[in-house]
Amino acid sequence: MGSIETAPAGAAELSYEKFHNVVASGLRGSEKVHHGVNPSDKSPLWDVPIATERDLDEAVEVARKAFESWSKTSWAERQEILGKMRDELTKHIPDMARLLSLEGGKPIQFATGEVMASVGTLDYHSKAPSPGEEILEDGDDLKLTLRYVPLGVAGAICPWNFPLVLAMGKISAALLTGNTIIIKPSPFTPYSVLKFAEMVQQYLPHGVLQALNGDDKLGPMMTEHPGIDKISFTGSTATGKRVMVAAAKTLKRVTLELGGNSACIICPDVDVAKVAPLVALGAFYNSGQLCVASKRLFVHESIYQEMLEELMKVVKGWKVGGTAEEGCMLGPVQNEMQYNIVKGFFEDCAVNGYEFAIGGKAVGNESGFVIQPAIINNPPSHSRIVKEEPFGPIVPMMPWSTEEELIPRVNDTRTGLGGSVYCADIERANRIASQIEAGTVWINSFERPLTQAFFAGHKESGLGGELGRHGLLSYMNPQVIHLYKTDVGKVAKL
Repeated sequence: MGSIETAPAGAAELSYEKFHNVVASGLRGSEKVHHGVNPSDKSPLWDVPIATERDLDEAVEVARKAFESWSKTSWAERQEILGKMRDELTKHIPDMARLLSLEGGKPIQFATGEVMASVGTLDYHSKAPSPGEEILEDGDDLKLTLRYVPLGVAGAICPWNFPLVLAMGKISAALLTGNTIIIKPSPFTPYSVLKFAEMVQQYLPHGVLQALNGDDKLGPMMTEHPGIDKISFTGSTATGKRVMVAAAKTLKRVTLELGGNSACIICPDVDVAKVAPLVALGAFYNSGQLCVASKRLFVHESIYQEMLEELMKVVKGWKVGGTAEEGCMLGPVQNEMQYNIVKGFFEDCAVNGYEFAIGGKAVGNESGFVIQPAIINNPPSHSRIVKEEPFGPIVPMMPWSTEEELIPRVNDTRTGLGGSVYCADIERANRIASQIEAGTVWINSFERPLTQAFFAGHKESGLGGELGRHGLLSYMNPQVIHLYKTDVGKVAKL
């Protein structure tokens, strides 16, 4: 018994309790299914099909065929379609926010914010200018022209922490630049991505955007598939390295956005009461499940105790719980695997006798994966909580005295994704920021990537980057035309 075909995608009223893979022009089921888990109470969510190797092969074949015509459409035509996709998603904001809240464990206001950010991502790309052509040289004998052409079929492997908006960055850029794309959501959070792919099929030629949910076999099959020309991966550094190895077999283009251990630096001249809420958001937003979250707090010794007390006051004022509870600021950790990883950091800190300024009890809700946020007061530099990324609501805070001793501590990590600096003296803030070995640094703001800003990691935080006009180039190949102005025409005969 093979795959199960259902109605053409986008042809009927959307159901938010039935989910399918999107292959070619149809919604497809499978003999094997699995389901996500509501992290607030561990209840099972809806069944989703597990794509087979045959599904992937067919999706690639259809995508390659679709590329032939899609790549020849104009930039303006593709922008118009992205605008229609934006408008379609806008119609479904409440329902998509509900999906994100249930699958991701986000309080509804933040789930709505992610859908709005996804709308904004589509909107940005619907208006982004083409990279066009650049004349490198135009002399009497030679004209050199640099242009950019689409790669072909892109494969996008997406994470579970921000499933929709991170998928949208990949989808928008790939389609705008003339590529077709096969998107694989995380099996922990497949629902919003699959539903988006379904709802926008009505605006796209068959095979331009396809979506496949799978088990742990599908990602490796995509990275090794000879018919896929590029892999865009967002996830852990360890998995990113495996993606790079697999992609090397066919010399695929790869973009890797990986883990980080970002430092937040707070200078002595700030207004502590103003800055503390921003620092708290940077550390604990989405329960710390943000790749660029402030994962190490460095506070100047002259305001250290004052800042610690103010942070404790802010965090204690937040409600933490399941998404069904009203007024929550922080929801649960998204899945049991990550929950156990984060619990391990709590246990390591407790065993080693580190001081919990706030928190200390990892489990806040036995029925779900809720964890009360914790601040570890001045743990040693060699401690696990300082050296590793917990990806959860626990953060170390440490004092510093001079820039000379601070910067080496900040950069003492194999990763370099982000960082932040709070300082009233903008000249000093820029001086410190310029010494942080990371792809993005925020000054006087918590970490919030913007669609119009290129986003890339240094060191083991990634390879290449996405978003902004520079991110579009990661979905294109450069091509240089050498035009020699030699008369090669035939001599006319009298």
